[in-house]
Amino acid sequence: MRALISILAAVHLVVTAWHGSAHASLAVKLPPEKVTFVYVVIVIAPIVAALLVWTRYVRGAIWLFFVSMLGSFVFGAYQHYILVSADHVEHLPNGSAAAQAAFISSAAGLTVLELASALYGGFCLSRLCRNR
Repeated sequence: MRALISILAAVHLVVTAWHGSAHASLAVKLPPEKVTFVYVVIVIAPIVAALLVWTRYVRGAIWLFFVSMLGSFVFGAYQHYILVSADHVEHLPNGSAAAQAAFISSAAGLTVLELASALYGGFCLSRLCRNR
């Protein structure tokens, strides 16, 4: 459980960086409150959870991982597939085909990874509650 949460958080960080690079390449900017959400919930919280899961704060770490992945999934799915804006995969600004493909691919990768991570975090929480 600890190793898989750490691996998921590390892969998430890599895919998030890839997506951030695509944002920069296409000059897709977010307002300050969304940038804050991205850094706190999407970038920092999973890293903190992956570190804490190796300490005596396992329960809190799993909760943090679960909530951050669920929040990341909801935010990303809404931004990339529902809200019509420059951050939507169907409404990207002009740019290179490679940058647009990277944006679309990384958004899809994040969506799948965050959903799978949230589900795994929920599974781990249910196991902790059963073993109480």
